[in-house]
Amino acid sequence: MTTHEPVPRLQLSGPGDVAQLVPYLLGFVPQDSLVLLVTRGGRVEVTARADLTDVQPTGQAEHLIDRIWGRFPDADAFLVAYTDSPEQGWGILRRCTEHLPAAADSQSMLISADTWHGEDGTSGPVDRAGSIAAQAVYAGMSVSRSRADLEATFTSPDHSQELDKALSAAAARLPATTDTAKIVARTRSLLGQYLAAANSVEDRPAVIRMPVEDAAQLAMLGRSSAGRDTALLSITRANAERHFEMWRAVVNRVPDSYAEAAAYLAGMAAWVTGDGAAANVALNRSLRIAERAGAEPLAGLLDGLIDHVVPPTAWEQVRAQALTLTHPEVRHAIRGTHAPDWERVTPPPARPTLQRPGEAPPAPGIGI
Repeated sequence: MTTHEPVPRLQLSGPGDVAQLVPYLLGFVPQDSLVLLVTRGGRVEVTARADLTDVQPTGQAEHLIDRIWGRFPDADAFLVAYTDSPEQGWGILRRCTEHLPAAADSQSMLISADTWHGEDGTSGPVDRAGSIAAQAVYAGMSVSRSRADLEATFTSPDHSQELDKALSAAAARLPATTDTAKIVARTRSLLGQYLAAANSVEDRPAVIRMPVEDAAQLAMLGRSSAGRDTALLSITRANAERHFEMWRAVVNRVPDSYAEAAAYLAGMAAWVTGDGAAANVALNRSLRIAERAGAEPLAGLLDGLIDHVVPPTAWEQVRAQALTLTHPEVRHAIRGTHAPDWERVTPPPARPTLQRPGEAPPAPGIGI
């Protein structure tokens, strides 16, 4: 799911304009997909996409609706099915429409090949170079040809003698796993170096050409709780795009077995920027690596944020809460202040969360 912040103001006059815009909201041209545009006050709040095969079974599309409208109960909807099987597409669209809250206004559309079809029988061509697409590009929105193209940007190299030598050299230069202070310091040093490079268009090739040893150290540091928390809690809404570019570069430099934490951190940074497509791709990559290794996944926070449709605007609140729970060395490095001795008490396994009267409880999975 993509939660949009900020979204350029575009004036949409009909289904043809929506057909132009959807790929830019997702970040790629969908295929065999159900897409939901969740709107409030004429503003697109969330764009959700699911494979048609995933929402075809009884209850699955309805579950998706429940998750989204549990977060946005007063929202309206524009539903789009991308398929060359109109009967299947319209069937799912009808199920979704019937399951929406009674107060929600909705419109539906089916897109087959390069033609859109409205529920009222109207149809027209999908103009991928129309005025709405041009405005989206001008506003800085981009689109890949397909989800597969986006996934390809998160590939990792296979093991080789040269790569394994670089990995060994990187590991030999890392601090001891028990030396939290040095792990935090080394993580901060590498973050500072490559985030500064990513801040300048002229210097961004330095991120892309990141030496394998540096990428390997970042990947290995991310596998430690102190290094991972230091990297995660360094992400702000102002620097998230730079974090995303850096961590994706790490994924592209290290073998798959080393890339779990880097993919997770790239996904977190993408989520903070509002790029739900990249966040989902990175999350799935991280989860698959953990599954193959038979290990507990590191990406539980991101999985929970996406699953519960938490908007990126909540990040600073989530980050502030996480800072109170992380290791004092990490907190000191991020805040730049010394933690008092009483903060060094090991937190209990079940951590309480303060909640104001009348507030909805926080979404599960957002604690670190």
